[in-house]
Amino acid sequence: MHPLAVEQRFLEKAGRIRGWGVALLILAALCWVYAVWQVLVPYGSTYQAIDCPAPVNAEPRDLYVPSTGDRHNDALQCASDRNWPGPLAALAFSVPLSATGAALVTAGTAAVWLRSHDQAVRQAT
Repeated sequence: MHPLAVEQRFLEKAGRIRGWGVALLILAALCWVYAVWQVLVPYGSTYQAIDCPAPVNAEPRDLYVPSTGDRHNDALQCASDRNWPGPLAALAFSVPLSATGAALVTAGTAAVWLRSHDQAVRQAT
């Protein structure tokens, strides 16, 4: 096989590895966007016609301090209706995705960089 063909095949493989790494990092970022969306966006209660505030804007006092009126009951209903396993699973799933993606991007980039360095050293001697 011709040396240029071997070189081209190597660079294509390194680019493919780097591309997979970037794709995994994008997928991990989408998991984070989903988790942030679940925390920052208001939602509706499934059992009652209550508009629940976003968890980041919810008043903890309404949840833990009984008060007159429906604020305490509404806060309890909103807290029980919030689906936390989804965002937490997305965050947990993003950890191995981002670690693998970062490793693949690093491996692909380092392979190309080392190959170009090797060529420069060979041309210098």
